[in-house]
Amino acid sequence: MRKSGSNRCLLLLFSGLFAGIALVQMQSDARFSEVFSEYFLNQYATLQIDTGRLLGYIGRFRAGQYLLLLCLGGLSGAPAAIGIFLFCVGVCWGNTLSISVLRLGLKGILICVAGLVPQIFFYIPAFGWVFLWVCRGGSNRRKYLFLSLAGALFLFFGILTEVYVNPSLLQQLLRIKIY
Repeated sequence: MRKSGSNRCLLLLFSGLFAGIALVQMQSDARFSEVFSEYFLNQYATLQIDTGRLLGYIGRFRAGQYLLLLCLGGLSGAPAAIGIFLFCVGVCWGNTLSISVLRLGLKGILICVAGLVPQIFFYIPAFGWVFLWVCRGGSNRRKYLFLSLAGALFLFFGILTEVYVNPSLLQQLLRIKIY
């Protein structure tokens, strides 16, 4: 059960990824004409980013996601709720990846990966333990609270890197005109 629970989580994530790719493939190309366009990428490469406002936005968004996930993890139907959450995350990633590849080819994948680094190295432990806890049937509430606090610390550093490090890395990559 424990091993199959983790596999089920991955299956739902990748099912969502493929569903997101399929959704984009069924749409007309004109619908996504402005997303990842040369104009958009040039604008982002030269944009002066207000890190204070970005910190507020990213902080609220990521903390909201984390709190939602923690609340879902405490429900009796947590595996189903987490499964829906993972499927939706997969759909979002599939949409983004598919649109970037349609617009930019393999360079779009590079831009998507650059958009995730380095904060993904903090978000995986912050969010990942909840997925594993629920998928493997964890029931010790004291350990759940401890892992919640440890995850919040990783979330905090993930938010900081997403706000202060990632935009400059992505802008430097876009300034060398890889697309």
